[in-house]
Amino acid sequence: MVAPSLQRAGMEMVVAGLVRGLARRGHDIGVTCSEMRGSVGEVLEREGIRVSVVPAPGLRTLIVPRQLSRWLRQRRPDVVHIHSGIWSKAAWAARIARVPRVVFTMHGLDGARPLYEPMIDAWGARYTTDAVAVSEAFVPYLIDKARVPRSRIRVIPNGIDTGLFRPGPRTGRVRGALGFPDAALVLGHVARFSPVKNHELLVAAFERVASAHPAAHLAFIGDGPLRPAIEARVDALGLRDRVGFLGEVGDLHEVYRDLDILVLSSQTEAAPMSVLEGMASGLAIVATAVGGLPAILAHGEAGILVPPADAAAFATALSAVLADPAERARLSRAARERAEQRYDQEHMLDAYEAVYAGSIEVEPAAHQPRSQVGGR
Repeated sequence: MVAPSLQRAGMEMVVAGLVRGLARRGHDIGVTCSEMRGSVGEVLEREGIRVSVVPAPGLRTLIVPRQLSRWLRQRRPDVVHIHSGIWSKAAWAARIARVPRVVFTMHGLDGARPLYEPMIDAWGARYTTDAVAVSEAFVPYLIDKARVPRSRIRVIPNGIDTGLFRPGPRTGRVRGALGFPDAALVLGHVARFSPVKNHELLVAAFERVASAHPAAHLAFIGDGPLRPAIEARVDALGLRDRVGFLGEVGDLHEVYRDLDILVLSSQTEAAPMSVLEGMASGLAIVATAVGGLPAILAHGEAGILVPPADAAAFATALSAVLADPAERARLSRAARERAEQRYDQEHMLDAYEAVYAGSIEVEPAAHQPRSQVGGR
């Protein structure tokens, strides 16, 4: 595995889950980070997984990835699996090191990407055996911008451990830490504090519902550079007694069991781990209809979808779910069932093993843009 780092975030937790699962299945596997090891990397090391840091800074290492190619030549892996953030550098290094199979997974697309980045991705695609998208939403980019042939693209949804993340009795993990009353209906937002997560939208929506639903409380789980600004906004609105900040935690499976509703207000998403984990934990979910979320939530059957950047619509959806225990229970059952059927980690491991082996067991992506009709 090659990734920029193993800091605690969605993509990195997917990588960690893959590593653990593949190691459990008997594969000899390690992770190479180009920037830093990170907290998740430190945990993997304590579990006996090889985690190495091989610096690859700047544009120069895109042209001549000397350290990374030398490292791969020494390791002599059968497969290099690259994750978002270092595609072209790692693919070129793997080609120099004569690695037989090079797999890339696209975990997300940041709307602020520079204009030249698709050209760099197309360079990496030349040296990539298979490209994987965690959502169908990314297939058009891989074909139209990165110029990956459709036959070499696979869609493999992220998977989670549905045995660890499962419904269960309340743990008090959130209520106890934040001082929320036992009778509170707790909305939980699990994400890093970054612009794409649009915490401001959720605060604005919660302000609209707070007075009508006195039992409703909101817990932010995560950390990041925008946290002070969001805390200041909560204080300015006089909501501090109803809104708490739990920070970054490691026992998320216990956190989910202490929530009633999972909320996500993002501007864009691929296959967010928080939603998959919340589904497996049997939570009612209210989320913006962006990226891969409509498909994950079965277009509204396994969760409530609202338009992005619309605080009024978000508030209306929250009010409806808060006021209707039967609907919360229905959404809980539907979410858990869908997580078990489609997003269990074992399905993800099976699919990646097939890609690593060059098997045809994983169906190619279905998307075929107009520009590619007739082939190229």
